[in-house]
Amino acid sequence: MINYVFVRFIFRNCTKVKWVLLPYFIVSKITKNNIAFYSKISTMQKASDRIILSLNLIACADYIQYLNILKMKEKEWFNGSRQNVPFSKKHSLLLFILLPAIAVLLGWGLRGFIGGGPYGALIPGAMVTLTICMLLDVPLMFAAIALVFGTTGTAMGGDMTYGQTLGFLKNPDTVWWGFAGTSLKGGVWGLISGTFIALGLVYQRIKVKTILIGFLIFLILFAIGLKLINDPRILYFSNPVDQPRDESWAGLLFAVIGLLVYLKIKAGAEEFKVLKRFALFGAVGGVLGFGLGSLWITVGSQYGDQFLIVDWWKMMEFSFGLTLGGFLGYAAWGTNLEWHSNSKKPAKLYKIFSIEVIASILIAFFLYATIPLFESFLETIKNQDGIGFRSLMIIGRVFISAAFIGPLLILIAMRWPYLSFQIAVTITFCHCVIDLVTDDRLFPSLQSSPFLIIVGTIIVTLVVSVLVAIYQRKHFVLRSMFLILVWSTMAVAVVRMIASGEFNFKNDHSFSQILIGDLFVFNVFMISAIAVSAMVLKNKNLKSRYLQNNL
Repeated sequence: MINYVFVRFIFRNCTKVKWVLLPYFIVSKITKNNIAFYSKISTMQKASDRIILSLNLIACADYIQYLNILKMKEKEWFNGSRQNVPFSKKHSLLLFILLPAIAVLLGWGLRGFIGGGPYGALIPGAMVTLTICMLLDVPLMFAAIALVFGTTGTAMGGDMTYGQTLGFLKNPDTVWWGFAGTSLKGGVWGLISGTFIALGLVYQRIKVKTILIGFLIFLILFAIGLKLINDPRILYFSNPVDQPRDESWAGLLFAVIGLLVYLKIKAGAEEFKVLKRFALFGAVGGVLGFGLGSLWITVGSQYGDQFLIVDWWKMMEFSFGLTLGGFLGYAAWGTNLEWHSNSKKPAKLYKIFSIEVIASILIAFFLYATIPLFESFLETIKNQDGIGFRSLMIIGRVFISAAFIGPLLILIAMRWPYLSFQIAVTITFCHCVIDLVTDDRLFPSLQSSPFLIIVGTIIVTLVVSVLVAIYQRKHFVLRSMFLILVWSTMAVAVVRMIASGEFNFKNDHSFSQILIGDLFVFNVFMISAIAVSAMVLKNKNLKSRYLQNNL
């Protein structure tokens, strides 16, 4: 690293930096006080300048003193030294909209293909939060925990059922009811996603006690919304006759509004301004993205045979992700924060390597093995009478929901920050693998060998967990996490496509039918993954600031 920076410095900044520091050097020699000289070096913006000057100062006296000052400055940045820079001006508005939009398009499409449910929604949640943190240049310590806020917050919307709601769009008599349902549920989804992304960006400026009470209010109002609106089916957007589903949109709406009202009272004006902006644009993006995007189902059912595209459900998901991601990116464009921490004790982003890996497996076991067992138990007592059983059902329903699991994972990340990337990346990937290997349509013979499923899942998950642990100790951490998540989930998607025969084209299909119709989903996935990867790899502003931020 030093050799690279040395060459970079010699060719770009050598003369300029020497003349900037010359007056400070002369004063230090006259007064025999080197503090001002070393402090000036430590405040220089470019990491390359600081490193090369440290090499040139090796022969100087008091070099240890300079190192201590430099170390102090780096620690201040890592844990959130105050900085109030208009980050949105360092990137174009187009990049702020395009990068999150394509990332969520990809993430939402993958969610419906290799995930599903709230755990599948971890994919777009992690992708959009990573892109926003990169664009806003959030200090790494804050970005790690903010990532868990945004990832789990977006996942909460996955608790809402909408399959039967989309079914209404295929019938001309119920199309507007289906449109109303998708618009409402999309708005709730965008509202809660935007709120938690914003809360992740400002959490370090809010007391932990306030966050804990806010989560408690969130859960209580979630249960109230379920009992007042969803369970009595006062406003119901699923089929009440044919296998009716339990809805939860009202519970989530009550919960997120209650959380915002509480934070309006307890958080500062600047913090709530960020919360309000993300919540508003998230809600609008959700309404438009899911509402208008769901109309592709209507188009496909009525006129689908006139087009080469055959997967109109995916068109809906891609449209939803593109729109919501773009609106959240625009919300980030208008955000300008000072990054600072009230904590006196420096937080560590990594601990012992083995502890991080083992902890990720234990968390995955709790989420994907223990909670489903409790869910099965609740199913056995669902029809039991008695106030005790009813109370247990209410508590249990909240306990197994993403509305509870999300805050729980957030609190784990706040307490043990070094697990943040494992939660957001490894745990997300693990569910994709579980969803793949437990699909009896793809691997029917494997279902009779649960031991092989468990061992295989653990081995593959360990590979990603180790990669996460390695790269969170290197430079360009957020970029690395983003690329690991994108291409690990893409690998699962390609395996699923191969296993399901997506590439077994019919002999009578023309080249255009294969390219636009049969390979439509694969092409969108691959083009989107390459596009977002190129954006984060090639953007010079991201690269230069990441060098500074991760040294």
